[in-house]
Amino acid sequence: MQEFNLLEKAGLSQIKERSKLRTVSLEIREAAKRMDFLFYDGNRKYGYGGYVYDGRWKAVAKTAAERYNLNNESKVLIDRCNKGFLVFDLKRLVPGITVYGIHAAEYALNHAMDGYGRWALVNEEEIGDPRIIEQRARDEITPFLIKDDSNNMPFKENFFDTVISIENACAYPEPQCREVIREIVRVTKDNGKRSYIQNDSWRNESERQIFLKWTLLCKTFLNLEQWASLYKEENYEGDYGFTIIT
Repeated sequence: MQEFNLLEKAGLSQIKERSKLRTVSLEIREAAKRMDFLFYDGNRKYGYGGYVYDGRWKAVAKTAAERYNLNNESKVLIDRCNKGFLVFDLKRLVPGITVYGIHAAEYALNHAMDGYGRWALVNEEEIGDPRIIEQRARDEITPFLIKDDSNNMPFKENFFDTVISIENACAYPEPQCREVIREIVRVTKDNGKRSYIQNDSWRNESERQIFLKWTLLCKTFLNLEQWASLYKEENYEGDYGFTIIT
């Protein structure tokens, strides 16, 4: 295993400052865990505050393709794929590649590629009616988006070359979190040697206390060493990263 930041070239730091716009309460956590409109597109205190395509995942796709030697014969799974942006960008970057996305919440899948039409028009990626552009993009990936839980994936053993899982396993309680890791190991070749998992974490007590008060979805909250031990216990041999709130 090797620590790695898959998101670095996209300008997505693994160490984040607390949002000044959010004070977490039990009511907010209960609303956020449904991962519906409020979480993705509602008020910022409930989550993203509007999750639309902005092109940043193109850099993540490029980094993943280079690091894991992805080609037109590769099969990739995006775990907790949200609105499918990384699924789309990988498919566009590597013609012929097979990319699936899995997500437990229906809202995100039903709103796949939100915002792409306008972004593509403004950035001169495509021309035409942005509604038609966006619908074409949605139609391109929808057959590969699956509503299911990550701790019981509907794929056979060794089906994928690479799984990319960002801030998902930690959103399950530890017994189910371990099941997610086992599933990633099961569905990938070579115990996930060409895969990437990123989870919430902390380095000291101060960061732990901040995260306990700030996090919306995390249910398995381990420090860096504990995550590394968990991965070894579940025979995961791929890359891993972390998200730390300061």
